[in-house]
Amino acid sequence: MNKEWLWWLGEFGLAAVVAVVAGFVTKDVPISILYGLFVGTVFFALRELRRVVSQFDRQVSEMEDKALNLPVTLSYLEDVDPYLKQIVRSERSELLRLAKGAADGEIVLRTRHIVQIMNDMHKLPRPGDRVVATSTGVRLGTPQWDITRQINFELADKGVDFTRVFIELNGATPEDKKRLKEEMDREKGRLHVRFIKESRLPLEARKNMLLIFDKIVGYPGWVKPEQISRGRVAEELRIYTRRDELEKAKELAETVIRLSEEYK
Repeated sequence: MNKEWLWWLGEFGLAAVVAVVAGFVTKDVPISILYGLFVGTVFFALRELRRVVSQFDRQVSEMEDKALNLPVTLSYLEDVDPYLKQIVRSERSELLRLAKGAADGEIVLRTRHIVQIMNDMHKLPRPGDRVVATSTGVRLGTPQWDITRQINFELADKGVDFTRVFIELNGATPEDKKRLKEEMDREKGRLHVRFIKESRLPLEARKNMLLIFDKIVGYPGWVKPEQISRGRVAEELRIYTRRDELEKAKELAETVIRLSEEYK
């Protein structure tokens, strides 16, 4: 007996039970039959409506996936890094939101994603991991930087070997240099803090980078990375877990540390 017949049998049984109860209460067989038919019809209508709506939602979801070619796209995620897979799946809902908004002639863009992912990356290291982060101080003075700093302090307290290399840009103003020094003073008691001028950096070195050795590396791209400005936001974020990129980032990080000086 298939599920459809079981469903119909359940409806009939429900109506029969109602009819029996009604007959027992009223001592009137015709009224009990009418009660049974009425209640059975109501329950049938409600459950049929719920089933149709559920089936429609499922079909819409399948159509969305097919339209975005997600079954094929997500099939490539089986063997990738779990963190990258998590990012892709979490962005699916945002992609659908934008598509539906476009169909209605209205799109609301939210710029939280890159900064949020950057802070999430800072939460990935585990005790015993080694982390090197380079920074020009682009986000100094923003709430996002305060969150990042606190995350880094907590990581260091838990046993993460965290080195922060601050870079003084060539065009830094006296105010920029002052803010950079104040931040280094704030962090030096909790993290390994180093300092280097931009002119001493290798040309291929990234000015803003987060490297968790042998695991993952991220490079945020700023709107105007050559300038220090409060409230500056990232316009892109590149994340790599490939072995070749990790080795290249590791080599550059070691070079930057060797060329920099410890901030005391």
